[in-house]
Amino acid sequence: MKGFLKKYQKYIKFIIAVFLFFFGSLIQYIPIYFFKLDINNINIITKNYLNIFSNAVVFTILCIMYMKDIVKGIKKLIDEKGKSLEEGFWYWFIGVVIMIISNKLIGLFNSAPANEESIHLFLKESPLLTIISISILGPIIEELVFRKSFKDVFKNKIVYFFASGIIFGALHIVMNPVNSLLDYLYLIPYCTMGLSFAYMYYKNDNITTSMVMHIFHNSLNVISTLILGGFIIC
Repeated sequence: MKGFLKKYQKYIKFIIAVFLFFFGSLIQYIPIYFFKLDINNINIITKNYLNIFSNAVVFTILCIMYMKDIVKGIKKLIDEKGKSLEEGFWYWFIGVVIMIISNKLIGLFNSAPANEESIHLFLKESPLLTIISISILGPIIEELVFRKSFKDVFKNKIVYFFASGIIFGALHIVMNPVNSLLDYLYLIPYCTMGLSFAYMYYKNDNITTSMVMHIFHNSLNVISTLILGGFIIC
């Protein structure tokens, strides 16, 4: 049994990581049941607390699963004095430029994606909780799932690159309400950023690099929303 687990450890972790990403929100039903909440009458702040709770649980499980890789990555960043972060910044920058241009062009004849509109709402009602979720928990969870677990399973560079980047980008669209077929055009900017993070991790083989850059990316979006009232890079 130990031999089997060791041999297929990466595949088992991949299945667990993907399962947690798609079904981790069900963890919210634990406090809903415990506190006897009416799921049909939950305000947005309570929804945010429930979302933070489920994300925190998923975050903890994933960090425990990939703790060795995270610690190794942090040590590598320290030893190389942030060299991979500098390189990662330019991959991010290229992705962001493409993202901004495509977003602006799509925005000329289509409304903002539902994903962006829901973030605006949550930020307005409970900014601190939303910042924790978007700027910290979300990026780390997504990098461990779509970069770390995907790279462990998809050994072919091209397969990993497109599976990690495109699936990541597509989920930002399909997991939210789609108002029209034009909403699918937002696959371009979201997939672009996914591909940027995927290439970044493949290039330096340090999951903490893409984590840091993803946190940086989301944090800029949150700051721009709070100060300017809208996203500047997504």
